[in-house]
Amino acid sequence: MSAPRYWAFISYSSHDARVARWLQRAIETWPVPRRLVGAPTPAGPAPRRFSPLFRDRSELAAEADLATRLTAALEASAYLIVVCSPQAAASRWVDEEIRQFRDLHGPGRILAVIAEGGEGPAREAAFPPALRYRDEAGGRIGAEPIAADLRPGKDGRRLARLKLVAGMLGVGLDEIIHREAQRRAGRLTAIAIAASVGATAMAGLAALAIVSRNEARLQRDQAEGLIETMLTDLRGRLEPVGRLDLMDGVGAKALAYYAAQDPASLDAASLERRARALQLMGQINLNRGHPDLALAAFRQAAATTGELLARKPGDGERIFAHAQSVYWVGEVAYETGDSAAAERGFATYLALAESLTRLDPGRDDWRMEVGYATYDLGALYLAEGRTSAAAATLTRSLQVWQDLRGRRPADTDVAANLAEALAWQSEAFEQQGRLAEARAQRLAELALYRGLLAKNANLADARFGVIVAERALARQAFFGGDSARAVAGYRDVVAKAEAQLKLEPDNVRLSGEVVVTQLELGEALLAEGLTAAAEAARLRALQLLAAAPPRGQDAREWRQHRARAHLLQAAILATRKDAPAALRLDQAVLGQLPAKSTGATDTRWLADRARFQAGDALAMLGRRGEARVAWSAVEADLAGPPAPTWPRLAALRTSARRRLAASSSGSGKAPSPGSRRSSPARGRP
Repeated sequence: MSAPRYWAFISYSSHDARVARWLQRAIETWPVPRRLVGAPTPAGPAPRRFSPLFRDRSELAAEADLATRLTAALEASAYLIVVCSPQAAASRWVDEEIRQFRDLHGPGRILAVIAEGGEGPAREAAFPPALRYRDEAGGRIGAEPIAADLRPGKDGRRLARLKLVAGMLGVGLDEIIHREAQRRAGRLTAIAIAASVGATAMAGLAALAIVSRNEARLQRDQAEGLIETMLTDLRGRLEPVGRLDLMDGVGAKALAYYAAQDPASLDAASLERRARALQLMGQINLNRGHPDLALAAFRQAAATTGELLARKPGDGERIFAHAQSVYWVGEVAYETGDSAAAERGFATYLALAESLTRLDPGRDDWRMEVGYATYDLGALYLAEGRTSAAAATLTRSLQVWQDLRGRRPADTDVAANLAEALAWQSEAFEQQGRLAEARAQRLAELALYRGLLAKNANLADARFGVIVAERALARQAFFGGDSARAVAGYRDVVAKAEAQLKLEPDNVRLSGEVVVTQLELGEALLAEGLTAAAEAARLRALQLLAAAPPRGQDAREWRQHRARAHLLQAAILATRKDAPAALRLDQAVLGQLPAKSTGATDTRWLADRARFQAGDALAMLGRRGEARVAWSAVEADLAGPPAPTWPRLAALRTSARRRLAASSSGSGKAPSPGSRRSSPARGRP
């Protein structure tokens, strides 16, 4: 008999693919004892190895007639090995393969491996119907096949493999076990002889190995020191002149160098250098607008600091270092819009920061980490519209920074972070409709910034913070119905921000703040009926938006700013009775936004505002049925419960209901968009 094309066909369900892969490797690599090679088996002379086995159905996926090809593979196989489990028992394909093989070769060459199942009847339920050996009349149709058992407490992998090859060789299991033991003994003898011969050589080589190891370690230390020096020194020289692009090649080679290393094989000093360098590369790539490269670097850094922490779990400095790594992973995820990954990163960062404070409650720098982590997490919740969770988390952050301020009243960084925490808390209050509390937090924030600037007028972050806080106060006045005070406040903020932008024309953050302030000013002016002034504010915002936007999170914000500018333009066109042009703009904006957004988010507000304005434009065109559909969509989205508390969403909901009520009563003329109070979008806190 000639050797078959396949020594076995492995039949399995997709649930058991991992077991099937192991079986194929285990049997194909098992060496048949030399004394049995060539001996007759039920399928022909015994080979040196049972290879190949047929397993992967994917190689047949491109065939025109899958059933024909499977039948051909079954016909060309000497044995059928069935991976048995409840999932295999339910598989029509597995049952059909067993029946076809039995028809082609009889039941004597079918072997079974139990991967899952219980005892007694539950064990039998793991066998596909074709292996239960009863015909329709209940009579037996073949002997029960050899069944190796991989379940816990049963044969285990080694004995299961030996059972299967014994069945394929047609010999008793005890003979295979005996020959396997002989082979192992022979191998151990050979190893012992080789070891005794090699011991002498090893003694001589040991000294050489130590020298070589030390030399390799020295070279590695020098290479890593050079990388770290290049990253720090080059960054320090190139960043001030805006030429970080010259570091792209260095960063790519450094990433490749570190990716080829196994952190587990490095000593602590190398791991620390590696982590510092990777974090530097991540920050450089983030500043350069390459979030994918930044994320790769930060993930490698996190793996490195994680390895260091695993070696000394209670070491505070290592906990701190790992906390920085996972923070950056979360930050990049946040900037690229992956909220789930950002939340995991920030939550892990907070847990690590809390473990630091438990180690040493008296260390203020470790308590600061809790403050940072809580307002990072709270800001994320706020961006997702989870205002209750945001308010609770941000309250905790505020408490941390207030306590630190009491302990370190002269610390500028603590004061700045307290102001930031107040800003986020004010933002949470504003989204909950608690405008008086939101205003109080903003005034406290402003007092901190002005106190810092009184001591040092050159604090750029404090100057920027004043602009943002004063814009928020103008917005809150607008939400409270005081349009005149809002317009005055916005104009004052615009004057300050534009003056600062002349001094810092490349400051993207400041430019974005001017854009938002001009748009909010335009909306407030339009609500006051000052259409020409509103158009001038919109055009200034568009002028700044025409510049290439930054990448990552800022790019998404700038796309929202552009959509908002179009909506303001549509509202202005509507006041000028150009309803067709207004409708086109409203519908274009709506087409660019996600189909569904929940929570108190800018995206949701923009979408509902576009629907609302489209309804107004349709009503002006006399298309009242379509207008009602648009207003109804707004009302349905904001119907609750709970009812939206964010002033801009609450105002839209109220206005949509009024439009619907008026149109139902039949008393309404086309609405006058210029008389409607519009609500500005949330910027940074």
